[in-house]
Formats: sequence, C-alpha cells, structure tokens
Amino acid sequence: MHNKKKANETTTSVRKDMRIDKELLAKIEEVRGDVPFAAWVKRAIKMRLEGLETKSAESVPTTISADKKIKKKAKAPAKTTTVRTANELRAEKTKQLLFSAISSLSRTKKSEIINARYPKNECRKAIGEIVSKDSIAKYWNEIEIALGD
Repeated sequence: MHNKKKANETTTSVRKDMRIDKELLAKIEEVRGDVPFAAWVKRAIKMRLEGLETKSAESVPTTISADKKIKKKAKAPAKTTTVRTANELRAEKTKQLLFSAISSLSRTKKSEIINARYPKNECRKAIGEIVSKDSIAKYWNEIEIALGD
C-alpha cells in the first residue's frame, strides 16, 4: 500500500494552520513591512532555529539534584539581524536603477511626462524601458514626487 499525500501536502512542504494572539499579530504587522506574512514567519522561524543550533552546551540548563530547582545560566541578549531575500535585493536594485534614470531627465522632459495622457507609459519610454511596467506602477507615487522636483 503506497502513501497518499494529504490535501495540505506537496512533495516539499506541508500546510499548517495556526492561531495567533491579536497582540502578537499586531507586533508582527508593525515590524514586517512589505514582506508577505508567510515569508516573514518562515524567516523568523529559520532565524530562531539557527540561534538554537549555535547555542553552546553551557547555556543549556543543568539539574543539580532531584530536590533542587533547575539552575539556569544567564542568556546573552539575542542580536536581531534583518535577513534580506533575493527578491528584496532585486527590488532595491530595480528601484535604484529607476530613480537614477529619472534623476538624469531634464526638467522639461519631466514636465512632459507628468502632463502626458498616459504618464506611466511616457515615463517608461523616456527612461529607455529599463524597468518593467509593473515596477513603474509599483513605485508610481514616489516617481511622481521625483518628477515634480
């Protein structure tokens, strides 16, 4: 008899439902920024597991005797480092490329773009189509500010 996969399984992952306290969820929402929730949680779990792997045997609680309490050594405060994904790095590079191209435009060209019927398309044409239409749409509010300067 062969194993059948459950509806919530793939060959590489399993879907888990979990309940999160509202206060904890609010704290996560404050910190996570533009990162999708599931990706943020996965990254946090990986960081936590890597921290557990690097713990030395000294920081593990030791029992003195059966009638005494467990003696724990003081933990050093954990360092919080931001882990940047390849997508975040690519997005940053795209944004730098886009805004450097916009800053090189003349003032008249910038005003032509702002006053055009389809300003997003005009902007993309003016900078030489170095980024996708989606990137222009994503950063359009910031682009408008840069064009107005």
